[in-house]
Amino acid sequence: MKSLLPVLFLSFVCACNQTGDKTNKLSVVDVAKDYQPKEICLQDIADVEYLPIATSDSMLVSNSYGSVSDEGIAIRGAKVGEILLFDRQGQKLQGRISKRGQGPEEYNSIVYSIVDWQRKEVFIADYTSMKVYDFSGKYLRTLINTDIMKIHVCDFNPDYLLCSYDKEGSEEPYHPYFVMSKDNGTTDTLSIEILRFIASNRKIVWDDGHTSDAYGFLPHIFRCTDKIWLTNVALDTIFAIHPDQTLEPVMIPLHAPTTDEEAPLLFFRGMNDRYAWVSRAPRHVKVKLSDMAANLEKEEKLYMYDRNTNEWFEPLYRNRDINNRDMSPKFINISAAPYGYGLIQLNAMDLVEAYGKNQIVDEKLKKFASRLQEEDNPVLMILKFKK
Repeated sequence: MKSLLPVLFLSFVCACNQTGDKTNKLSVVDVAKDYQPKEICLQDIADVEYLPIATSDSMLVSNSYGSVSDEGIAIRGAKVGEILLFDRQGQKLQGRISKRGQGPEEYNSIVYSIVDWQRKEVFIADYTSMKVYDFSGKYLRTLINTDIMKIHVCDFNPDYLLCSYDKEGSEEPYHPYFVMSKDNGTTDTLSIEILRFIASNRKIVWDDGHTSDAYGFLPHIFRCTDKIWLTNVALDTIFAIHPDQTLEPVMIPLHAPTTDEEAPLLFFRGMNDRYAWVSRAPRHVKVKLSDMAANLEKEEKLYMYDRNTNEWFEPLYRNRDINNRDMSPKFINISAAPYGYGLIQLNAMDLVEAYGKNQIVDEKLKKFASRLQEEDNPVLMILKFKK
């Protein structure tokens, strides 16, 4: 295992040299350490904007998170297999895709979707393919015809998607990252090499007592709507990847998983100029099949880092605009907003109840809540983090 160190160091130095004038501070995290809880008032760390999503019989959305960009808001519709595209104010519908079915130009479900607001195209992945539609829902083309669960895909630049794949169990170096043309699906492998496959090792305990081995899910890519990080744990480093394919190292675990077989794995949850979020994946996990089926698996804690003070802590978020701790958010969605922003979704039913109990303090939010019905679309709370 010691023979890996020179290669890793050389790769790290080369990556640092590729960053040019980019001078993001490199953060180090002890993934094995438990950090103390700390109450965080959202208004102390971010400027807050509330956006109600317009409601009508033809514009009902589900409870699943959407995404916000400068160009608009994309969110799942209340109808199964539907995606609604609103303007940035959440009031006007710009597009609708609803092509769920079994035909060659349809998808049988939505595993995830990617919206390209400039091309006015939506890339929808079901379990066996990725198809492309325009904002009116018209089928345009199929890019992928394979098991979509074996690859990670995200928007990279105007012409390409960024993809990666797992080579499960491999002890040899391989190149997991590649770009795919949005026009015709042709691919080009990137020169980024990992030395071997690393994952969280899971033992599944069946009802009759026998066990089976599995790998725990760890993403290769994390992105917000306009920035991407490479998060494969076998890189020993979290890299920001820029549209010109240069790499910028931004975070490393204190104990590298390639050299420490027992080190927990760093699960990167996003960052901006001031803060970063991570959790961890234990290297070895034993879980009952019945607990998996009932969603009773232990959830690892989320930790937050203040890059100005070098302080790590477990955040307990409080919203000063609502005097009801039961409505305090559990987490901030960093991946569904542009770099430097976060997103929290407030259900109309909760806001109607809080308004009725005179628990809403912010005047603008109070005005929005006074007009809501319990069945209405949610209000989005958009955070612009202070530097």
